[in-house]
Formats: sequence, C-alpha cells, structure tokens
Amino acid sequence: MPSPTIRRVVLAGIVLAFAVIAVVAIIPYIAATQLVRDRIAFELSMWSGYKVTLGSAPQIDIWPVFRAELADVTFSEWEGSPQPVVHADEIETGLSAFAALRGDVVFTSVKLTRPTLNIWREALRTRPSADWSGGRFRQAVARARTLVEADPANPDASKLPSDAVGTIEFVDGRVALHGNGQETEILSSVSGTVDWPALNRAANVRATGIWRGEMVSLEVTGNQPLFLAAGGSSQVTGTMQSAPVSGSFQGTANMSGDAYLRGSLKINSPSMRRMLEWSHTDIAAGAAVGAFSLQGELSGAVSRLKLANATLGLDNNQATGTIEMALWAPVPSIAGTLAFDTIDLRSFLGAFSALTPDSGGRYRTVDRNAGDQLALDLRLSAARAAAGPVTFTNLAATAQVKSGLAAFDISDATAFDGSVQAAMRVDRHSERTMVEMRLRGSHIDMGALARTMQVHQLVPITRADFAVSLKGSGEEMADVLRTAGGTFSASFGQGAMAGVDLSRFTERARSGEFFSLSEVGTGSLAFDGIDVKASIMDGIARVDDATVRLGSGQIRLRGIVPLPGRGLALAGTLAGKGGDKAVPISFFVGGSWDAPYISPVMPGTDQP
Repeated sequence: MPSPTIRRVVLAGIVLAFAVIAVVAIIPYIAATQLVRDRIAFELSMWSGYKVTLGSAPQIDIWPVFRAELADVTFSEWEGSPQPVVHADEIETGLSAFAALRGDVVFTSVKLTRPTLNIWREALRTRPSADWSGGRFRQAVARARTLVEADPANPDASKLPSDAVGTIEFVDGRVALHGNGQETEILSSVSGTVDWPALNRAANVRATGIWRGEMVSLEVTGNQPLFLAAGGSSQVTGTMQSAPVSGSFQGTANMSGDAYLRGSLKINSPSMRRMLEWSHTDIAAGAAVGAFSLQGELSGAVSRLKLANATLGLDNNQATGTIEMALWAPVPSIAGTLAFDTIDLRSFLGAFSALTPDSGGRYRTVDRNAGDQLALDLRLSAARAAAGPVTFTNLAATAQVKSGLAAFDISDATAFDGSVQAAMRVDRHSERTMVEMRLRGSHIDMGALARTMQVHQLVPITRADFAVSLKGSGEEMADVLRTAGGTFSASFGQGAMAGVDLSRFTERARSGEFFSLSEVGTGSLAFDGIDVKASIMDGIARVDDATVRLGSGQIRLRGIVPLPGRGLALAGTLAGKGGDKAVPISFFVGGSWDAPYISPVMPGTDQP
C-alpha cells in the first residue's frame, strides 16, 4: 500500500496541474474583460498611421485562440481627402492574452479578407509629404532615415526600433486605380503573406494575383526593409513567375530619389509574341516570335539601367555584351553592343522590319507603332548570320528604331566568298512613309549564290560586283516597289550561263518564229563578261544598257522591267565582231522573269 505521504504528494501535484490549466484557460476571459474594444481600431491606426473606421464593433473570440474579428474596415488619411486608401471586408487579428491583461493590444497575426488597395490619380500627382510622424511604422521609417543620413554607406542597424510585427496575411484582395470618376482594376485575386518578425529584422513577402488575365506569383525578401523605406540600401532577393514571363533579381536596392539597383538579373519568356501581347504595348506582336531570355549584372538608377556581361537569347540567337535600358522614359529605350556566335537575322529583326510577313502574309516595311513604343540602338556582330538560305560570316551591323525612324545596316559581311553591304531605312516623318534600301556586293561567287537560291537557269556563273539603290514610299513592300526610284549596276567577269543555246537561239531568231526561251535552253552560253546599267523610276527599271560580251560578238539589251509585276519588255540585238558582214539579229524579249519569250524583229521593220 502506498504511504500517506506519497498519496498527499500525488494529490498535490494533480491539484497544481489543474490550477495551472485553469489559470491558463481563464486568462483570455480575464483579458477579454480588460480589453477595450475601441482599443483594437486605435492600435491598428497607431501601426499604420491611417485613420481606421470599423463598420461594427469587434467580435472577440476566446477559444481555441484569442482573436478579434473586425468587419467593414476602412483605412483613410487623417486629413485632406476622405477617400479610403484600403478597405477590407474583414480583418482577423490574433491577440496576446498576457498583453491584454495589462490593457495593451499586441497583435500576433493579422489576416485581411477581400482587401482593396485604392490608388487615386489626384494623390499620384501630389508629391508625397516628407513628414512621416504618424503611426509606429512611419515613426520607425523616420528613425531609420535619421540613421541613414548620419552614415549613408553603413547606417547602424542596432539602433533600429525592434517592435514585433508578425505575420500579415491577405486573401482575395485587389488593387484599383481611381480617376475621372472611373475605377480600373489593376490586380485581382491577390493573396499572400508578409512575414516580418520585427521592424529591425528581414521581411519576406509572398503573393499571387491576376494581372491582365494571367496568374502572377511574386516573392521578395529584404534584409533591412526599414532602411529601404527610409531611402537607404538593403540586400533584396525577388522572383516573379507567370506564363508569359518570369524573372529574378538578387542584389542591392536603394529607393531614395531615383531608385538604384545593383545585382544579378534574369528574365525568361517562352514567347516574345505572348510577352508583348501581355504588356499591352501597341507593337504588333504578330512578327515578334520565339523565346526570349536575358541575364547579366544589373546596375544604375531605375531611370537608366546598365546590364553588363549580359547574355541575350532570342529564339535560337544567343549573344553576349552590354545593354543600357531607360525603361521608365516616355518612350522606353534599349541600347547596347551584342556579339553573336550565330544569329538568324529574320527572327531577330522580325519585330520591326519587313523580313518576315505579318499574319495576313504581307511584307510590311516596319511596324507602325514600334518607334513610338520602344527605341532601339544596337551594335551587332556575328561570326555567322543567316537570312533565310543566305549565310553571312564576320557580320557587323546596326539596328536603330526611334520615333518615326527605323534603320538596319550591314556595314560589313562576307557572303558567297565576297563582301556584302546592305541597308534599309524607313522614315515616317513625312506624310507618306519613305523607304530606302541599298545593297552592294563585291567579288561575289554567283555559282555559290545560284546553288543557295536553287536557281539553275540564266544565272551568270562567275564573279560579280553589283550595286542596287531604291527609294520608295508605302506601308507594304509591294507599295514601295511600285513607287521606287533608284539605280542598278552590275559587272560580271568571264564565265558561262546555263539556259541559252546560242546556235539554236540564232537559228530560231533568223527564222522569224515566235518562241519561248525555254525552247533553246538546253545549252550553255559562254561569255567574256557582262555589264548592266539601269535606272529606276516609279517602280519601272529602265535598262539603259545590258551587254553580254561573247567571243564571236555581243548581245545587247535595252528596255523596261516593271518591278512589282516581274514583267519584261526588252529590245535586243545579237551582232558579230567588227568586220563581220552578217546582218545583226534583232529580237524582242517579253513575258515574265520566270518565263520569257522571244519575238524576232524582221530586217527592215521596227516591229516583231
């Protein structure tokens, strides 16, 4: 049998345990009677610095946790505009029972249900006041500002206020912009948490929401958020995820004046087309295709950022270099120098040039709104570049887009074992869009060009120099060609051209019969050289002289070639060398570039 002493000890322990449980259980009830209900709204106001209005008296719950539920809660400025800054259908706050016993309100957690953050255009036009005296948070920011001003490079974090903050949760919130009597919803379905143990410690924000029809998730961590709010610096890590684009930043941020950033940046998008559509720019997204990625070391003020050691990916194009961005200017601008190992010029320039057709199959000169939405000034180099089937090496080029003007220049490149220069300029400053194009080739291997373009007939297989200059007007390339003026010249060295059997051509032409060139196209025409000069006006090329020098004579052509219709209207002669008594053969070349026909001109007449 247990001794009486042991029984008394056990009994005393049980009584003590029940007493402790009873005290702990009764504390919330005692605290609830001590807590003044209006004190909760007052404490929210003291923290936020805003006037807090409750639609009804708080409801205090004791079990299972000590908390208060507030309905129809509005935060507004104490003075000036009565417009609400934040309104929540419900706020649930966790409370400290022990603090309540002293008559204090200490929040252990805050949950806002269906809050709305209201942004008023009138307030945006007014410069924020430098007086942060209202509310504990604002007072803490003011204290942090004093520390920053005393030592901007290394403010004393040990002197920051250490008030506990806790966890703030928000569910199904929204952000609305108000102006001109209208409300525009910017964000919806916003949910997340702010974890901030104390004012002098790191804070973490996690949130998800819908922006422009896409779900976006955001996470930001700041090591010293008070210094950041006070205009000082803090280490910041942030990530953003969405279907159209995702990104991350890790480094130092400073929000004073023109905010400053320094750190590592990464941006990725599976489709530039979708990203542009989501951004709601006026740039036509139909041409801008392919995946997009950008990463590098970011530095500078937000108004002018520099990305060093940058790596840019656009579709299958990868480049390294330096990029400067002014993203918050009236017209955002991007400038830089990029070096590519390989680049597809059509996909890279397709967003603003006529290298790719639009959704209607039309080749436009340039996107009408490109220069009004984005300014570009890029210096490009590439070990290898492709434009359709054509491959360039050692390419040096520039791409410029600004209001009313777009230009792309290849200042130097190697192609078909020769050198190439090209330029396209679109100017919208006049009433009609003016387009200028230039192309120059030196020592070009025409055989390699023919094989690349898969053209096997009527191409001189030799080395060639040529120059083309065109200037026209219009929104589409077809319009530019119809209005074009300029010049064309070419000089071909000794070689041969498939598609012409000279003996059969001579025989058919002397017979006076009408025939297509394909009927005498089984042979090859050897020549000593070819020279062509033409002037272009109103979309029609006037061939002033095209001479094919043969060992036994020459062929000369003159006439017109309409550029848009690809037609032919040329008068030609086939003559022997000087001293040859044979009568020269005269003929007319008509039809199209793809299917020319020959109509002989009988001697003594001027007509075929």
